[in-house]
Amino acid sequence: MSIVVDLAELARALSRHPTAYLLLSGDERPHVGEVEARMEPGSTSVVLGHPGRTARRVLDERPAVTLLLPPYEKDGYSLVVDGTAALVGEEIHVRPSHAVLHRRPRPDPGSVPPSSATGCAGDCHPLP
Repeated sequence: MSIVVDLAELARALSRHPTAYLLLSGDERPHVGEVEARMEPGSTSVVLGHPGRTARRVLDERPAVTLLLPPYEKDGYSLVVDGTAALVGEEIHVRPSHAVLHRRPRPDPGSVPPSSATGCAGDCHPLP
């Protein structure tokens, strides 16, 4: 189940996910590292604080990245953000190209009728 996140709403979505992982192509295998993720007011880039050595070393050659922000609550949605990254000083700036709220499908998705207010049925969860 995936719900597209309007990039204009990304700062609000990020604020609901306290943990972030940067996924990128490493030297010999994929690489994952925990980072701090935030958006500055008025910015369209996600700023990652405290990137690891591998991320700082390979970003110039392989700037395509994914951010995975697991759900804060049980059965919540993960936030997945794809983008292009660049090292700026000691931080990584990610220009997002696509973002979704995602979780595995739940049993009986048709058992919940569509809400007239949101138009969503089953497992759909729009951003407020």
